Amino acid sequence: MGDPALAAKKDHGAAVAALLVLLVLLPGCNTLGMARRTFREPGPKLIDLPAKVALQHDCATRRLPYFVFEGQEVNPDRLIAGEEFNHRFVYALCPRKATEVVKGSLRTRIRYKDRIIVQDKDDGFELQPGRWAVDSFIRLPDDATLGIYSIEIDFKGRHVKFRHEATFGVDAP
Repeated sequence: MGDPALAAKKDHGAAVAALLVLLVLLPGCNTLGMARRTFREPGPKLIDLPAKVALQHDCATRRLPYFVFEGQEVNPDRLIAGEEFNHRFVYALCPRKATEVVKGSLRTRIRYKDRIIVQDKDDGFELQPGRWAVDSFIRLPDDATLGIYSIEIDFKGRHVKFRHEATFGVDAP
């Protein structure tokens, strides 16, 4: 007769493995993307402390503040009118002083063709030292048209400026 605790651990591990396989194999679903979105909250999240970022980007030899836009994602990248999506961007900042922030204006726009259909502006946005992920959740209008859209982010601060965009698709219901 085996150890009951060991048997329970094996059963739990098998159940988790089966669930992961099921999530990956579900046809037509962006299940992993949904799971990722489910665990995200709006706002900034610290990923790495400033010391780690300073080593990775060799900030001791750079003009400070040193800023790097490390990427963004739209999740899901295909949706239907009225649905909500997650927009995340990641950046790294090496400040001049250990706890210094870079204040500025962050504008977010969603475009379809040449029209702005959603717009938001935060004039008090702060870029913070270290590596950060910033999440927002945006609901498309119920009357959004089938096609390709872009989300643009634009930041203007005293020492840092950036503009980036990503595209996503809106499908018929």
